[in-house]
Amino acid sequence: MRDKKAVKSSTTETKGSLVEALHLNKWVRRKLNILQDVSLVFNPGEFIVVVGQSGGGKTTLVDAIAGYRPATNGQVYVDGIDVYRNTASMRGKIGYVPQRDIIHMELTVYQALDYSAKLRLPKKTKRAERRQRIEEVLAELDLQNHKDMRISELSGGQQKRVSIGVELLTRPQLFFLDEPTSGLDPGNETMFMRLMRRLADQGRTVIMITHATKNVMIADKVLFMGRGGHMAWFGPPSEAMEYFAEYREDGTANNGPMEFDEIYAILDNPAYGNARDWGVKFSFSKAYSKYIEEPLLSRQQEMEEEKKKTRAQRFKAGRKQARLANKQARREQISALKQFFILSGRNLTILFRDRSSLILMLLIAPIVGSLDLMLAPLLGKDVLSFETGSAVNASVIFYLWSVYALLVGGLSQMREFVKEASIYKRERLVNIKIFPYVMSKIWVALILALYHALAFTIIRRFAFNLPGGFEVLSQIYITLLLATITGMMSGLMASVISNNQSTTPLIMILLTVPMYMFSGALAPVPDYMSVWATTRWSYQSLMGIAGIGSDVSRDACWYMPKELRDSMTLSDKEFYNCNCMGLDMFDKNNCDFPGIGDYYTPELDQEPPTNKASLPELPKEPEIPDPPGAPPDTSNQVQVVQYLTSLKQYQEDVQEIQDDYRESVDVYKALTVIYQNDIIDYQERLAEYTVARVTAVSSAEGLIDSVIERWRWSFVNKKNPAEYRMWLAQVWMAQVVLMVIYLIIILILMKRKDST
Repeated sequence: MRDKKAVKSSTTETKGSLVEALHLNKWVRRKLNILQDVSLVFNPGEFIVVVGQSGGGKTTLVDAIAGYRPATNGQVYVDGIDVYRNTASMRGKIGYVPQRDIIHMELTVYQALDYSAKLRLPKKTKRAERRQRIEEVLAELDLQNHKDMRISELSGGQQKRVSIGVELLTRPQLFFLDEPTSGLDPGNETMFMRLMRRLADQGRTVIMITHATKNVMIADKVLFMGRGGHMAWFGPPSEAMEYFAEYREDGTANNGPMEFDEIYAILDNPAYGNARDWGVKFSFSKAYSKYIEEPLLSRQQEMEEEKKKTRAQRFKAGRKQARLANKQARREQISALKQFFILSGRNLTILFRDRSSLILMLLIAPIVGSLDLMLAPLLGKDVLSFETGSAVNASVIFYLWSVYALLVGGLSQMREFVKEASIYKRERLVNIKIFPYVMSKIWVALILALYHALAFTIIRRFAFNLPGGFEVLSQIYITLLLATITGMMSGLMASVISNNQSTTPLIMILLTVPMYMFSGALAPVPDYMSVWATTRWSYQSLMGIAGIGSDVSRDACWYMPKELRDSMTLSDKEFYNCNCMGLDMFDKNNCDFPGIGDYYTPELDQEPPTNKASLPELPKEPEIPDPPGAPPDTSNQVQVVQYLTSLKQYQEDVQEIQDDYRESVDVYKALTVIYQNDIIDYQERLAEYTVARVTAVSSAEGLIDSVIERWRWSFVNKKNPAEYRMWLAQVWMAQVVLMVIYLIIILILMKRKDST
């Protein structure tokens, strides 16, 4: 083994840690163990490289030793302290750089280190001390000339150095890295390996997983893992070459010096057995005895003595040790409130740095809201008008407003947790508390929600004529604000559920589509289903604020059974004071319902038609006078002449009477025809009058009836201010309750991520 340089940095006083891992196993299923009883010792100041075949459990082993994902069986000690029992005290000693960078690409190098220093350094650290430590780390990693550059503009190797710098801030004694050289070119890989060598020479114990073996020889020891979690080798890389050299195909060195990569081919050769066989071979080797068995002998003896103690004694001792460690950790840890302010500041900085995302967030609400400017000409600008409005169209509009708010809010926040999952997981292991971390996201989301709701309200004020003035607009704004916030909470929930950014939109769809369907706006939905949908409450609020159905809700007649309502006459409706039924419904002051005025007809305000014509009495038959009597003496010529003259006059008089009678009868017949025509005209006018009134009333009542059937639950009497304010407060509170429920779910899911 090469001699280590006793090099100490002038800016650090780090001392490496002794790591002892005993009998580690990782059971993922009842019959699947991916770490096969692995025991190891890492000495202070050593540079350990972990390599091996795919599926060898390299990351699993390193995570188990670091306490990142503890083993299911076995113990890990760092400087004699049980890591699994004292995680709090280990936070400052252990640095861990996962394969994915644990930095925000939008920040500059200095900003990333500064925020990490604020979160990780002890709470009593002064500003000047923090700056000095950042400068020391920049010098150690040769990043002084890049400190004001955005991290996304750095090369892959430089970005990885920034990730390492975040961990170096607390001067960790033990440093773990998971494949930090992946994706680097050979030149950067060599520089990176030399950097790790330098960090180890400064006193740190460095354990690094890598697939690149070109520079393995500069490490103090190499750990080679075979498939299935079997340890095939642990010791100096030069001795590893000697150990595996005898298994080269010709058994000699005639083919030139052995390359480290040849070990992979040897392990894959079935002629020498499988991974389990290689593990058994190594367990009987001198290297196993020298580098593992003998160094762990004292620790195993100590464990045997520990086992002899009673369970209560072990529990008491472990609990006391953990309590002291946690007390010390809490003493140095910054408060949750300060974490909240630091994380909020970082989130705002990232938001303003990521200008493309910021611009999109600021434009999405006006763009989506402007759709109403195109929708208004189609559905009607005066959609709530008594004369030309439409309750159905208004319902469509308010439903779309609810959907817009949920959609915009959710889309703007669905990446917040998942995009920095690796950063959060590492910071969580250090000292970040879940509640301030989540609230720092929600607080920034709240700022955006205030803007989104304002943009929605202003655009919709120009798109539609909304009666009621400032009070109604302010209530609409609050409703859209709450709807947007609940949408954002849905987006945050999708983000915390998701494991990667590509699946987050799908999860967002799964969470929001039921809210669209169960809002109650599209079809009747039972309360136990709609109560969980945020769109139900925002839609109901908008319907109530607009006053649709306000007068209907105060009309007791609409609460009668439908059969009884249908049997009521106009007189009945007038008698029972039905303000939104019968003739009274066409008075805007009585029943201000959108579109009813369209059914108005003048007959509603007119008196019924009257028939002024009358039929005269039928002419009586005339009385015919008696004819003159014959002369008694027919021989008297004078009397006979007089008689004949009288008879002739009589006949003329009778003829005249009969002619007058026939003439009066003809007149009567003519008057009868006129009278009959007047009657027919009257009946027609009466029928038209009656039909017009009945049609108008029935059509208007049918309109209300169709709306009531679907949306009665969203109606409220605005003419009773006390009742209306209580109703509105309850509907708004329902959205607040849903926000709290979403917050609780998010906190629970974030907590569950600690164990994954």
